[in-house]
Amino acid sequence: MIDFTVLTELARREGIERIGVGVLARDETGRILLIRRAAHDVLPGHWEYPGGARGDGESVPAGAARELAERTGLDGLPLEYLRHLDFTDRRGLRVRQFVFTAVVPDGTPVRLSADHDQHRWADPGRLPATDEAQRGVIDWLLARLARPGWRPAGGHLTTVDRPGAYSCLLLTDPQGRVLGMRSTTDPEVWNIPGGNVDPGETPFAAALRETREELGLDLAAENPDVVSRRRLVAVLHEQAGTEHPVPFCGYVFDGGVLTAEQQARIRLDPAEHTEWRFATAHDWRTRMDPDRYRWLLQVLRAHRSGRALYLERPDRDDEFEGVLVLVTDRRGRLLMHHRDDRPGTAWPGHWTPIGGWREADETPEETAIRETREEAGITITRIRPVPGPHHHLVHPTTRVLHARWDGPEHEPSPGGEGPAVRMVPLDELPALRVPPYLHHYLPLLTTAPADHPDGAGTDGAGPDGPVPSGRGGTREEETARVPLGGPGEGWTR
Repeated sequence: MIDFTVLTELARREGIERIGVGVLARDETGRILLIRRAAHDVLPGHWEYPGGARGDGESVPAGAARELAERTGLDGLPLEYLRHLDFTDRRGLRVRQFVFTAVVPDGTPVRLSADHDQHRWADPGRLPATDEAQRGVIDWLLARLARPGWRPAGGHLTTVDRPGAYSCLLLTDPQGRVLGMRSTTDPEVWNIPGGNVDPGETPFAAALRETREELGLDLAAENPDVVSRRRLVAVLHEQAGTEHPVPFCGYVFDGGVLTAEQQARIRLDPAEHTEWRFATAHDWRTRMDPDRYRWLLQVLRAHRSGRALYLERPDRDDEFEGVLVLVTDRRGRLLMHHRDDRPGTAWPGHWTPIGGWREADETPEETAIRETREEAGITITRIRPVPGPHHHLVHPTTRVLHARWDGPEHEPSPGGEGPAVRMVPLDELPALRVPPYLHHYLPLLTTAPADHPDGAGTDGAGPDGPVPSGRGGTREEETARVPLGGPGEGWTR
């Protein structure tokens, strides 16, 4: 069922140095078994759930069963995978503990090892003091056991098709903002409407059902012109991970636009979500963890393209979702775009380099050419990556590029995405309101690959004339209220 070989390899790639196992045993009334370390142990008096290191050549489930038997004498119990816990041990090694759970029949005797001197079946509200990490796992389990019908991942997976499948509907408002809902179980998580595909159910039917259950809206009746087309936005294959320990295939469909009147009739299921909102791609990053936000960016790219895309998660190391293009001309001037001063965008009212979202399966160079033509009406050449490290205000999936404009002397013309665009002499940059990341990238333009025809010479000049090595703007990094950087509608930190 669960391939722990895949999960341990994933841990290794994430820098985990040691695999551990643990078991949260509970009795038939829901009490948790905790054991206390003996006085001669390295942590005398410490309460914990049974666990330890996985043995060499031992499978993860076998290691969990062995540790439970050695430390408590409880043997032969069915174990269900629960979740993982990452921590650093006393030797400074990064450990990933795979935690299981088991139900112990009432009256089963507990026989402690010599390393422990006491055990306790503790009521959820009267747990003895233990370390913060283990207490977090215990509280996590207890909160979920309180939900009717909930089962640990290891048990739940026996009830669904394998590999798993989920489907969603992408819904926007008239301004193009995306609908998201805050999870009741995990308040830090925001989802778009959707969920698991039930056995015998099609992904599209599941998306409609889940949306009806979660929003109280029947989209087949609400938006028939859009929904009847069953427009597939994206198919995402997701490799196994610790949250979903089997592969999943996700289907995202276009649900259309919700009017103000439809929004007023949204009725959330409080068992699943506590609130909903529409937000731009720029604003969603401040509310989503990096991995979920990257998922959203992939889906939005597919939606903009107008044709279904096949996507994979985790994506390739060379994947990108947007570009930031520093365009210079023969005179060493820098192409700058004056951004609209409106909410929901990156750096409103600032002068920034050209940037934008990737469309469909474009290369970084194709995205740079298209965005520059759309925003400034010019065609760029000699495009190359800007060397050096990424600035922390620029999203990791943004490709930062340097390009040349060899066009006529007339000024570029704005393409409708901002009030102005012009070539700016470098000595005039201090007078402009610019993002802090610009000061990081300008000096890097002096460095080009040795085999590049535009490579810089030893005199410190860049391929398009002299480039300053100092700061070029007046806005200090510490004054930035929203740490953003990157293309198009913006990339939040």
